[in-house]
Amino acid sequence: MAICRSCQRRFQSEQGVKAHMKWCDQYAIKKSKKSAALGRLPKAAATTAAALPLQSIPPTEVPDFSAPIRELEKAMSELPTTQHARQTPQQRRREIVQAAKMQVIDRHRPSSGSVTAYMRGSAKLAIERELVSMPLEELPFEEVLEFAAAIRDGCYAPAFTRQAREATRQHVEEERRHKKEVETLGALIRANRRKKSLIQQASQQAQAFCEEKAITGWAKLSVLGDIESRLEVLLTGDEPILESQAIVRSVLEVRFAEAEATLAAAKAKEDAKWREDVLGLLVLAGLLAVPVLSSKYPDQVVTIINWIERTFGLKPAAEPEAQTCDESEETPSATSAELRPSSRRRRKAPASPLSPEPRWGNPVGGAPGHA
Repeated sequence: MAICRSCQRRFQSEQGVKAHMKWCDQYAIKKSKKSAALGRLPKAAATTAAALPLQSIPPTEVPDFSAPIRELEKAMSELPTTQHARQTPQQRRREIVQAAKMQVIDRHRPSSGSVTAYMRGSAKLAIERELVSMPLEELPFEEVLEFAAAIRDGCYAPAFTRQAREATRQHVEEERRHKKEVETLGALIRANRRKKSLIQQASQQAQAFCEEKAITGWAKLSVLGDIESRLEVLLTGDEPILESQAIVRSVLEVRFAEAEATLAAAKAKEDAKWREDVLGLLVLAGLLAVPVLSSKYPDQVVTIINWIERTFGLKPAAEPEAQTCDESEETPSATSAELRPSSRRRRKAPASPLSPEPRWGNPVGGAPGHA
C-alpha cells in the first residue's frame, strides 16, 4: 500500500500515487506555495495560496523508471471521471494489449541474437491473437506481461536458433578459411626458402666456375646476375628436388657455355692483336736491320722473312714445300737421268682385223722385227 502525503489517500502502489499527484488539489497548493517562495508567481497568487491551510511538504522521491508501463496502467485506473469519459471493456482490453506489446516487444533487448522488424511484427500479431480470449480486466498487469513474454519467446526462439546455427556455420567457415590462409602462407614461405637455397647453391657454383676460368670484374658480376635472374623466373620453389636441380643445371650449363664462348672470342681477339703488334715490331725491326743484315747475311735474311710469312699467315707454310716437290718431280736431276738405263719395251700388235697396219709389225705381213 502507498499513501499520498498531501491528501492522505491510499493506493495499491507508488505508481498509483504518482499518477494521483497530477490531479491532487492539496499537492497543487503546496507546489504553488513553493513556486511563490522562489519568485515564480505574482503576489496575488502567493497571497491566495498562503490563505490555505499549510501541510507538511512530502520529501522528494526518486521515480521508478523500471516499470513505466505499470505507471501508465495505474494512472489510467485512477483518472477521475470528470476529465475522462468512462471506457468501454473493448477499449480497456485494447489499451492493456497495447501496453503489454510495448513493454515486452518494443522495450525488450534480448541477450543473444538480433530482432528484426519481421520478428517484432509476428510477435505482436501472436500476442493479440492469444490475448483476445483471456479476461484481461480481471488479471493483474504483471500476469498479462508474463503471458505476452511467453508468446514473444515462442515466436523468437526459431529465429534465434537459425541465427545461432548461421553464426556457428560462419565461425566454422571463418576458421577453415583462416586455417587455409595460414597453410598457404606457410607453403609460400617454405617455397621461397627453398628457392633462395637453390639460387644460393647455383651462385656458389657460378663463383667456382668464374674462379676456374679466371673471370673477374664486371664479367663475373654479369654471370652471377644472369644466373640469379633466370632462376628467379624459372624456379617457384614448389618443384620436386630432381626437377629443381635439373632446372638449375640447365641454366648453369647454358650460361657457362655463353661465358666460355665470350672468353674464346676475347682470347682470339687478344691473340690477333698480339700478332699484329709483334708483326709490327718485326716489320719495324726488319726495316731497320735488313739493310745491314742483307749485306752480310743475305741467306739468313731470306730465311727469316720466309719464317715470318709462314708464322703470321702471310704465306702458307706448306706452299713452298709443295712447289719444291712439284719442281723436283717435273725436272728430274741430271744424276738420276744418267743412272737410269735406256730400255725399250716391245708391244704386241693388236688382234683387231680392222687395224690397217700393226704399229711394230712388218709392213709385208711377216713377224715383227727385232731391234
